[in-house]
Amino acid sequence: MQRRTFLKLVAASTATSAAAVEGTDRFVTTASAAAGSACSGVDTHPKVEFYSSASQVDPDYGALTDPSVVAVWAEPSATNTDDDGNGDAYSYDSDTPIPLVSVDSGVYGFGAIMLEDSQINYDYGNEEFVLNAWDAEMGGSGTVLWDEGHGQYYTLDKVSKFENYAENNGYTVDATTSLTSDLSNADAAVITSPGQAFTSSELSDLANFVSNGGALFLHDQSDYNNNDGTQYLNDLAAELGLAYRFNDDDINDDGSNVGGNNYDILSGEFNANNFGLFADRSGIGLDAGVRYQATVTDVTDGDTVDIEFSDGSTAEVRTLGFDSPETKKNGKYEEPQGFEGIEDDKYLADWGENAADYATQELSGATVEIELDPAEDVWDPFGRLLAYVYYDQDGDGTIDTLYNKDVLQKGYARVYGSNLSKHDEFWAAENDAQAANRRVWQQSDPSNSSEVRDRAVEEVFCPDTSSVRTTGGAISASRVPVFAESTAYQDLEGGVDYSQIPLVGVDSANRTALVGGLPIDEGYHSDAASYEHETFLTNLIDSLSSKSGQILIEGGHGQFNESYSLSNEDAVNYQRYLEGQDIAFEQVNSLDGSGQNALSTGRAVIVTSPRSCYTTSEVDALNNFVSNGGAVVLMGAGWGKIAPDTRSNLNDLASALGSDLRLNADRVLDDSNNIGDPEQLFTSNLNTTDFSLWSSYS
Repeated sequence: MQRRTFLKLVAASTATSAAAVEGTDRFVTTASAAAGSACSGVDTHPKVEFYSSASQVDPDYGALTDPSVVAVWAEPSATNTDDDGNGDAYSYDSDTPIPLVSVDSGVYGFGAIMLEDSQINYDYGNEEFVLNAWDAEMGGSGTVLWDEGHGQYYTLDKVSKFENYAENNGYTVDATTSLTSDLSNADAAVITSPGQAFTSSELSDLANFVSNGGALFLHDQSDYNNNDGTQYLNDLAAELGLAYRFNDDDINDDGSNVGGNNYDILSGEFNANNFGLFADRSGIGLDAGVRYQATVTDVTDGDTVDIEFSDGSTAEVRTLGFDSPETKKNGKYEEPQGFEGIEDDKYLADWGENAADYATQELSGATVEIELDPAEDVWDPFGRLLAYVYYDQDGDGTIDTLYNKDVLQKGYARVYGSNLSKHDEFWAAENDAQAANRRVWQQSDPSNSSEVRDRAVEEVFCPDTSSVRTTGGAISASRVPVFAESTAYQDLEGGVDYSQIPLVGVDSANRTALVGGLPIDEGYHSDAASYEHETFLTNLIDSLSSKSGQILIEGGHGQFNESYSLSNEDAVNYQRYLEGQDIAFEQVNSLDGSGQNALSTGRAVIVTSPRSCYTTSEVDALNNFVSNGGAVVLMGAGWGKIAPDTRSNLNDLASALGSDLRLNADRVLDDSNNIGDPEQLFTSNLNTTDFSLWSSYS
């Protein structure tokens, strides 16, 4: 029998970060620095699935906000409700992240069953995440009891795929109807939501088991059916004196879910700064980096095909890393500003048809190999598999041509700015096609694009914003070009309470600025086009940088498709504004890469809140970029919009760049000066005394 011998909280590699001194007890933590051994990279699961999940609360049944306890939060778009109407659930407000998985003293509380054969999709890596937790407590082998003696619905036979997976990875998993009698021969036990209460002697036996080094894995579920299992789990949590309890609620997420089902939620809000539970490993479903043979059964257009795997299963594949023009029937969905220097919708629709014809020619009926990217989600919101497609282009019997890259080289498509590991390689292929005026790029002339929205700065849009402070407290007004209006106010969780609220801070000595929100977020463009944030931002960049060249946005740390971060896909109208000023706007996913889209080619790089922190080499590259005259513009978000560890990652990066700028522990609202929501504010409170950033750019 192998007993648990170590706790798996990942120790921080450096001194306490700014997040630990903001004056709030909600997220007081020692976060990892922007570079170091505790950094989480892209070799983690992008997201895991929680089918019909509940949350956790603190022992007093209030908000659980201790990051030394919470391992996974729900996405910011999630909400929780008291679904049975009994009034016995704690409802989290919109500013407080909702815990999905909590850990204390070798006892893991999961909000969902996580492992049921008939309900979850193993391509999301649930089995890998749970087995990482088992490994953390048992070191890779041991005997695990699966409790079936308390009226559980989720008996071991209902998780047979995971049972086989665990046993193939070194564990013995046994069902038991006499749990406490069998504990002497076990290293851990799994208890899914029980239908019967534990006796006092059982509770005592389980407490002794844990105190002697045994691990418990407790799986709750949502309260949609008025199940008493949550209370029975809480009886056990109380006996163990855990730092968390199970909430009698139901979590829904309209923004991050499986197939549009808001009760079947996804989350990638991992507390990787404190828990080492998220490493990617070989799993039951499709694994990133592994090729799977399939046959193309249908071609929809240039970037979407249907496939059938060798086992007979099928999938619709959205080919990763590029975007071909929409075909004529889907022309209304086209965003021409994404195709640099092309403004003709009809021209793009014609090339959409050509791209579809090329895909049909190359892939229809072909035997292909499908591969996932470790930095990307497995499925998109429309239920399409996100994948690379390899095929035998020259008929020599070898499947060695990457279709995703081939269409870029041939000029049928543009690079899509996601978290893609191959982004910079694909960008080089697109760049070659543009330089050669191949196919769709024949009509591209960014240098001849008309000017748009370039006006003298009178009002600046700053949505979903935090205020800005320094490591020493309030930032000096002379370092703030943009303040909120006097009608604005802070929802303050800690840090600095301002009478005049700073929304942008400047650190000229380190060529760094910090913007509290995301003014160039594409989602707000139609309502915010009358404001001059684009002109202001471009003037700010030029005031900090001594270089010419393009403006880059960093996208290699999980920023794509997050509500609090941006890739270049999320800022295409800013790209169009810059085209009118003859400035290129490109995404870079490798800060320490080389080539024509390397960091060194830019005058500035915009970094929005990163889901993973930065390696030593990346920080060195950014510092070298700054020392050579480049500017760094950091963009954050207010509480409730941003995950707590992600906020720490941004502040840690500011520290690694030598800057004293930090996001404050708040969100800023304005009931009078907004575009329909107090969080989507604008301001004309501009510091024209200390800054000359207010003229039109050209």
